[in-house]
Amino acid sequence: EETGREPGDVRSMSIYPVEAYIDLFFPRLDVRVGKQFIFWGKTDWINPTDNINPWDYKNISAEIEDYRIPVTALKADVYPGPFDLQAVVVPRFTPHLLPLEIPDTMGVFPVREMNPLLPENKLANMEFGFRLQSSLLGTDFALSYYHGYDKFPAVRIRFEPPPVGEFTAQTEYRPYRVFGADFVRTFNRLALKGEGAYFLTDDRNGRDVFVKNPHLKYVLGADYNGFTDLTLNVQFVQTVLFKFDPGFEEAVYREMGMPEYKIPDKYTQSLSGRVQYQASDFTSFQLISVLNLKDRDYFILPILNYGFMDGVNIYGGATIFGGPADSPFGRNKSISRAFVEVKYSF
Repeated sequence: EETGREPGDVRSMSIYPVEAYIDLFFPRLDVRVGKQFIFWGKTDWINPTDNINPWDYKNISAEIEDYRIPVTALKADVYPGPFDLQAVVVPRFTPHLLPLEIPDTMGVFPVREMNPLLPENKLANMEFGFRLQSSLLGTDFALSYYHGYDKFPAVRIRFEPPPVGEFTAQTEYRPYRVFGADFVRTFNRLALKGEGAYFLTDDRNGRDVFVKNPHLKYVLGADYNGFTDLTLNVQFVQTVLFKFDPGFEEAVYREMGMPEYKIPDKYTQSLSGRVQYQASDFTSFQLISVLNLKDRDYFILPILNYGFMDGVNIYGGATIFGGPADSPFGRNKSISRAFVEVKYSF
């Protein structure tokens, strides 16, 4: 239960079970039922095919399990031969935890935020996916399919004319299907990675400006382990919108009285990087960063880890957001923070 009032309030505290599941093992079948993490993809930090567990964007911290939200799911892994097939069923939708800000309407009229619309908890709305993994000619690869809901909300804005004279903002979670693939190939100390997914949204013809267009997102990168205690990673990320008409979107916003509302770009590119250094048996440091090339906004996550004693680790770090005020990371400057964590494992 979350007892704090604000995500940045030092008095806030969240307590929740991380994982609690039952494993069943058979000769060619493994089954896991319960609250769990299910990670897909092979690239670093940015994974277009990894759509099962939502993220806790309000509390990004040291370990990946600490900023991911476990889901109650059924996971089955089948091993029929030279490949592995995984099936996942998630009965109940869980969205990302976001520091959401309603889009600016230039202060002409007030904005009233409506209660978010979540998918009904019924059998027809359950999420599911399949992933096939194998190797070919020294390359590990996977093909995946996911049928569920976008964990980022669409924000639908409507204008109520005078005498009401206000905008209403309705957040809703839209269905999509995701067709994905990934690979990794190792050459001595160098590992080449790639991952991509096509997101088939319900805005098939690009006529709904408040719902994401069908789009392709892919990542190409490499890990270099040429040093004893140092690992380097760099990646290029691109998103391509389909059925996208900027003139149509500008006309819609102009008609709504929001002519300066920022519409998305058909192509967006970013770079990500990670430096990981093992200073000693007890101390390590890593630096993760993402830079959006057009807006020049950025996210930086430095983490220092000290193994205080067996089973006890102390982490110190910071989540730093920066960039123009209307950019994706720039909008989150207010939630930049430093953190200290103590983790006990047993």
